[in-house]
Amino acid sequence: MSSQTTYNIRCPQCGHQQTAELYDSIDAAKNPELKTALFENRLNRVLCTSCEEAFRIDKPLLYHDSARNILIHWMPDTALSREEILDEFDQSMEELRAALPEDVEPPRVRLVFTRVELVELIFIIEAGMEERVVEYIKYTIHLRNPARVPPMTKQLLLNVQDSTSEELLFAIQNTETFELEDVLRYPRTAYRTMREMYRKKPEDLLDLFPGPYISARGVLMEETLNEDGVDEE
Repeated sequence: MSSQTTYNIRCPQCGHQQTAELYDSIDAAKNPELKTALFENRLNRVLCTSCEEAFRIDKPLLYHDSARNILIHWMPDTALSREEILDEFDQSMEELRAALPEDVEPPRVRLVFTRVELVELIFIIEAGMEERVVEYIKYTIHLRNPARVPPMTKQLLLNVQDSTSEELLFAIQNTETFELEDVLRYPRTAYRTMREMYRKKPEDLLDLFPGPYISARGVLMEETLNEDGVDEE
């Protein structure tokens, strides 16, 4: 079920304070118009009543697709560290599992930190693709192209809509400017081969991407930080 709450907000342009109704959760199956608003960057946008500046409020949002039994938590890491967010997330998941009746199948739960990650994951799930396989492809692309796609400053986004039956298209986004700088092409046959390997032996990718936050860039950045820590010692 989609839900809203009234929040006190401050305009980032002029500092004016006002109240606004913002969505805490949306049910894509029951309210598809809210999913469209999310995709079009209109969800939780506010118009300042003083200077008329329009701006988006990035706040925790629960995306629920009851038809696919999926829950995606968008938890912007603006106030808390990612470690603190993960701790809170684990606690909320324990409470959710405890509250579910025994005969109810628990939903598949995912965690994202940005709106772009949320929209990309929705497209991947709706296309029936394996998100861990997609992230592993990104992982290998980063490793094989460290100069072109350094994970500290670039991220790969799968363009599901423009991908073809022959190729998957990955956009390279600058994480500082948010500009889309280039496109990488990856053979879909290689994806299918990797998907079959994952389905027969999922352990390797589950170890690399245990979840709920499944991110090639996140894994690579953590590996880099760990290596830097070892070097300093």
